[in-house]
Amino acid sequence: MFGMGSSKAKQLTKDTPTNTFADVAGADEAVDELHEIKDFLEDPTRYQDLGAKIPRGVLLYGPPGTGKTLLARAVAGEAGVPFYSISGSDFVEMFVGVGASRVRDLFKQAKENSPCIIFIDEIDAVGRARGSGMGGGHDEREQTLNQLLVEMDGFGDRGSVILMAATNRPDVLDPALLRPGRFDRQIPVTAPDLRGREQILEIHAKGKPFAPDANLKALAKRTAGMSGADLGNVLNEAALLTARIGGNAITADALEEATDRVIGGPRRSSKIISEQEKKVTAYHEGGHTLSAWALSDIERVYKVTILARGRTGGHAMTVQEDDKGMYNRNELFARLVFAMGGRAAEELVFGAPTTGASADIEQATKIARAMVTEYGMSPAVGMVKYGEEQGDPFSGRGGGGTLTHSQEVAALIDTEVTYLLDKAHEASYQILREYRDHLDRLAEKLLEKETLRRPDLEVLFSDIEPRSIDEVFPDENARFPRQEDREPVKTPVEVAIERGEEPPKRFSIVEASKAARERRRKELEEQKGAPQGVSVPVGLSTGKAPTPDYGTPPPADWTIPGSGAKRPNPYAGTSAPSQKAEHPGMKAYGFGDKELMDQSTGGEHAPGNVSRKGTGPGDAPTQIIGFRLPDHERPDHDRPEDKVEERPGMMDEATEVDPGTENEGDKRG
Repeated sequence: MFGMGSSKAKQLTKDTPTNTFADVAGADEAVDELHEIKDFLEDPTRYQDLGAKIPRGVLLYGPPGTGKTLLARAVAGEAGVPFYSISGSDFVEMFVGVGASRVRDLFKQAKENSPCIIFIDEIDAVGRARGSGMGGGHDEREQTLNQLLVEMDGFGDRGSVILMAATNRPDVLDPALLRPGRFDRQIPVTAPDLRGREQILEIHAKGKPFAPDANLKALAKRTAGMSGADLGNVLNEAALLTARIGGNAITADALEEATDRVIGGPRRSSKIISEQEKKVTAYHEGGHTLSAWALSDIERVYKVTILARGRTGGHAMTVQEDDKGMYNRNELFARLVFAMGGRAAEELVFGAPTTGASADIEQATKIARAMVTEYGMSPAVGMVKYGEEQGDPFSGRGGGGTLTHSQEVAALIDTEVTYLLDKAHEASYQILREYRDHLDRLAEKLLEKETLRRPDLEVLFSDIEPRSIDEVFPDENARFPRQEDREPVKTPVEVAIERGEEPPKRFSIVEASKAARERRRKELEEQKGAPQGVSVPVGLSTGKAPTPDYGTPPPADWTIPGSGAKRPNPYAGTSAPSQKAEHPGMKAYGFGDKELMDQSTGGEHAPGNVSRKGTGPGDAPTQIIGFRLPDHERPDHDRPEDKVEERPGMMDEATEVDPGTENEGDKRG
C-alpha cells in the first residue's frame, strides 16, 4: 500500500560516479578476492570448465573505517553489471511484514536484471541472531531475516544474483546467514600495515601540493593502527591547516599537527594553566619518556609534549618500528613501567601524587590483568582463561557474564595484578632516581619548547644505555626454562643474508593472481583482435565505445578520386609510417598553448598543483607558504635518514619556505 513494501534499493548506473580497484589500497587480499567475482562475470567459461560456481554471497567484515564500503563501490565501478545498494536499516519498519516484502521486491528486481550484484551495508541491523535481544526477539526483524535467508538459498531459483554485505559485528549475525550457500566467502578487512599505509597516503595525496620536507613514508611509520579513513583525515586536516593560514603547500609541520589533531583533538590554546601545574605536567611526561628510553623492550619515544589537547594535558608517544602482531612477557611489563613513569616522577620530584595519572593507572591495570587472566603469563595462576566473556550483551550469547571461578582464585588474580603494578612502579622510580639529572634537563627543555621529538631526545639521552628486563615474576622460568644449549632455527631470509645471497622472494597468491589476470587480458585481446591497451570483456558490454583506429595514414600525395586538383593532405603521415600528423583541430582545445598546457608532459595544469614558474636558472625561487609550527616546537636536530624522496606533486628543492608566515601556533601566547 502506497509503495510501503517496495524496495528502497538504489541502482547504480554507468553514469553514477563510482570508484575502481585502483582507488583501493592497503587491502590487497580483499581486492584479489573481489577481482575473482569480476572475472567470473566477464569470462565465466574458464571457471565453468573447471566445474566452479561463482560465490553466491560475499561478507566484508572488519573495524570501522577500513574500506568495506569503498570496496563495494569499487566492485560497482568494475563489474559492468547492474549494482543495487541498500542499507540494512531500510528493511526494518514499525509494521510487521514490510521488511520481508521489501526483500522480496529487491530480489525480484535483481532477478529481472541478472546477472547483477546486491550490496547491503550494515547487514547486522537485520541479520542479528534470531531469538536474541530483550524479550526474546523482534518479530519484524526476524521475519525480514527469514525472507532474506529464503531468497539467498531457498527452494526457489536465485539466478545469477550475487549478494555482498558489510558489517562491523560478524559475531552477532545469525549462524544460518553465515553458512556456505548464502555467504560462501567471508573477507576480513583489517587495518593496513606499513606498506598499505604508504599506498593509502599516496592515493589521498593526489592533487595536493607538498613542500620538500613533507615525508609520507615517515608519516606512515608513526601512524600504526590507523585505518584508511584516519589516514585520509590526517591529510585533509593538513590541507585545511594550510588553507587556514593562506598557504600553498603542505609542510611536514602541517602533517605533524594534523596527526596530533586526529589522535588527541585540537589544541586547547586558550586554557590558562598555572606555572606549578605546567611544571608538574613537564615532569610527569618526562617521567614517561625517560622510563621508556631506559628500557630495551619497548619502542623509543617519538614525541613528548605538554600541550593540552582534548581531555589530556600532554602525552608521550611511542612509535612501533614495525607492525607487531604479538608481545612477550618482558615487552608487556615494559609498557607497565612506561605507564607508571608519570606517577613515579611526581613522587620523586614533588613528593605528592596527583590525579593526572588516572588514565595511566587504568591502562596499566588492563595490561596487567590481561597478562594474568588471558595470556597465562603468571606462574601462580597458570594458563587458565579467567575474566569476562566478550560478546554483545543484547545478543543473548556471552555478554556481560563472567567465567566462573572460586573466591580463592579471584583473590590470587588480584594479588598477581597488584604485584605486577607495584613492581613496575618500583622499576620506574629507580630509573628516574638514577637519571635524575636527565629528568631535570628534559623537564627544563619541555617548559621551554613544550614539544620535543626523537632527534632532540636522542641528544638529551645520548649517554643512557637501555637495559633489559631480567625477571617479571619470581622463579618464572623454574618449571619451563629455556634450553640454553640449543638455538632456534633460522629463517630462509636470515640464512640468505649470512651467505651473502639475495633473500628468497616470498610467494604471494595476490601477485600470482595479478599475473594470471594480465595473461588472460592479453589472450582475450589477441582473440578479439583488439588493439593493445583496449580491453574488451567477454560476453559483457563496458558501456563505453573503444577508441577508433583508422589504420595506416594515407600517403602524402594521395588525392580524392574525381577531385581534379592535387591538394595537400593535412592528415597524412609526415615522416615514418608509424607516426601520425597532428590534427589541425587540436589547437582549438589548447594543445600548444603555453598558458593552458604543460609542455613537458602535454597535460593541463592540475588545479591542485602549485605553479613552478620562476624556478628555472636566473629566476627567483617560488615561495612556499605552508603550515609551520612555532620554532620552540620544532626539533633542533635532524637525522640524515629523514631525507625525503622526490615524487610527483612535490615542489622543487630550489623553493624557499617563508619563515615569517604567521599561523595559529605563532599567535598562541
